[in-house]
Amino acid sequence: MPHEVVRHLLSALAPDIAGRFAVGMAMRIHPSFEHSEMRWRAAQASCAAYGFQAYDWLATWQRELGARQGWEVCIVELTDADDRTLMLLPLGLQRKQGIRIAGFLGGEITDYHAPLLHPDFDASSFALLWPVIIRLLGGVDVFRARRMPQHVEGVANPLIALTGMRRTEQAHAATLTPTYAEFQKARSAKMFADTRRQLRRLNEFGTVKLLIDAPADQRAAVISGMAQQKARRWHETGSRDLFAEPGYLDFYQHLAAQGLSGGEIVVSALYVDDNLVATHWGMRYGSRFYWLMPGYQDGEWARYSVGRILLDAVVQHCIAEGLAVFDLTVGDEGYKMQWADHMLPLYAGQQGHSLRGKIVVACSEAWQQLRARARNNERLRSLVRRLRGQRSSRSNQ
Repeated sequence: MPHEVVRHLLSALAPDIAGRFAVGMAMRIHPSFEHSEMRWRAAQASCAAYGFQAYDWLATWQRELGARQGWEVCIVELTDADDRTLMLLPLGLQRKQGIRIAGFLGGEITDYHAPLLHPDFDASSFALLWPVIIRLLGGVDVFRARRMPQHVEGVANPLIALTGMRRTEQAHAATLTPTYAEFQKARSAKMFADTRRQLRRLNEFGTVKLLIDAPADQRAAVISGMAQQKARRWHETGSRDLFAEPGYLDFYQHLAAQGLSGGEIVVSALYVDDNLVATHWGMRYGSRFYWLMPGYQDGEWARYSVGRILLDAVVQHCIAEGLAVFDLTVGDEGYKMQWADHMLPLYAGQQGHSLRGKIVVACSEAWQQLRARARNNERLRSLVRRLRGQRSSRSNQ
């Protein structure tokens, strides 16, 4: 049984700013997921959050990936005088080359990094609280964050207004209508007609079977198929193959097997006879469905838009279930523009909180600016392409 975590009154931590906040506000730093579990799960019922901030999502990430990457858990909780959770920040600390870095837990597989926020929390003076939080974490050199949403299910995210944060990318989502027919009217009729045509063509090859949510005894096989399909695609595009690294496939398998409090993991599949031609690993949380890890078989099957057929079937199911948003998450892939009707701005940035940290941030910012200028220099880009071409030619001789 975890020991009780100390509750620090803001009036004792920072008496100079305590008057700017409600009487009785306090903070806790939970040193593990076990210490925070009871309060975190309760906060999910009262606070605005995305599925990526569910206890089970991040606890599974820490167990399978975070611990092996050197992340130390430091979950920050702000409470009111009645000890209700006003904000829960799933933060961690990681040491790199002697620099102690604070950041959100969840890594690259978490599309939105954000706090859980109670609608009653007045975050207008959050910038004053932030140095107190950093001090309580202890020994922080640098704070880094990425993919922070502007709002958390309609509640303003105060972290994006911190010094050093800026908009860097966006996610895409579709508002779901009461009926599928209404949803279709707002999008390309040609796309839906082609999807129906491709489905008819698939039926000529064999028996088509759509599993919106695969049964428990088939989930592991579908997820393994998804991983193979994703890995193939990553290799084709020269991207990092996460499933070649320890822990990543375990995360998806284990979370699908154990479930997600406040929502569910949905594993979908499209079969033609015994051929697994398209897959998806996604999440339902609240009234939002997250389209996260789609895969499809290459070769002949790719000609039949099998990935789009599965996506269309999942959208229809979400509408029938009365969900409000189909979230295509981060990234500007072309197919997302065909389905989405709004964007979610995402922010990133870094701050130095010690002399060493400020030097690191200054060097990092200078390097990023240099890279941005290089990417925008057409003559330099042409030179790099020629050098790569020459190197490729020599390696093939």
